[in-house]
Amino acid sequence: MPSTRRTMLLRSIYVLASPVFMFLAVLACSGQLANMQINDEPVYVCPTSTPRPTHTPVPTDTQPDVYIPPSGWVTDYEEVCTTVWNGYAYVEQCEWVEDGGHWMNPGYTVPGATSTPRPTHTPYPTPTPYVIRPPEDFYAGDAVFTGGWSSAVNARFRLDNITVVAATPDEDGSPRRIVTWTLEVKNVGDTPYEFFPAAQVFVTRVNAGGVIEDGVWGASEAAADEMGLLFDYAAYSLGAGETVIVELAAYIPAGTPEQFTYLLDPTQTSDPNTITWTDETNTDCMGDVLDPGAGGVLPTPENH
Repeated sequence: MPSTRRTMLLRSIYVLASPVFMFLAVLACSGQLANMQINDEPVYVCPTSTPRPTHTPVPTDTQPDVYIPPSGWVTDYEEVCTTVWNGYAYVEQCEWVEDGGHWMNPGYTVPGATSTPRPTHTPYPTPTPYVIRPPEDFYAGDAVFTGGWSSAVNARFRLDNITVVAATPDEDGSPRRIVTWTLEVKNVGDTPYEFFPAAQVFVTRVNAGGVIEDGVWGASEAAADEMGLLFDYAAYSLGAGETVIVELAAYIPAGTPEQFTYLLDPTQTSDPNTITWTDETNTDCMGDVLDPGAGGVLPTPENH
């Protein structure tokens, strides 16, 4: 069960997202409502480098046989003595050799030395993918994938280019700021993806002078006008492989945004499936994995 604080936050989201429900009604009539619903868990996967090759031992090296030359040349009428064991002690035995002209110890060969192989190095471990899943916030600039499992839609999301500037005071004269951001959405599947960015993504946490404030601050035409931006209030239908980047602006209390939330299934009215981003840079990993259709492999998500 979501907490009371979270329930109030979600209710606020649905008040601001009311225009999206008119869009949902149109989709429901056309039979394309499922193209707006993503119930799979969003995930970020860090691209990992190819494992370094494992060191292998040097092959065993055998030297050639070694030739031992003959020794002990015997001449005619020479007394030759040898030491032998008689069962009790070593004694010297001598005899006269009348027929000389030969070696007492003929030449022979012994097997060559075999070198000891170098020790095998411990193999490098297989890289473990670095993965971010909810309830952790994703980082601004990271590619977040979701869908393609229980949901037909398969999309990639990226929230980036966050800026904060001073704004005119609100109607009560309270100070406020304008935050702008870009939302990039790419359809990486075959099913068209229908979405309404201005009514599905919000600022949901603000740091106001060290005080964390949860709330819902949606994109508005007034904030876009004050920033000199064209307010994008369009609904989109992305075909396979298509990408769109939308720039949005919202008023927030005097402070800095700390969290952004995107509704993945705007038809859910309690505990919806969402992507949440923090206004921080990922310092653990950089780069994107390949899209699923281009050979990228994503972990099996949990169904929301």
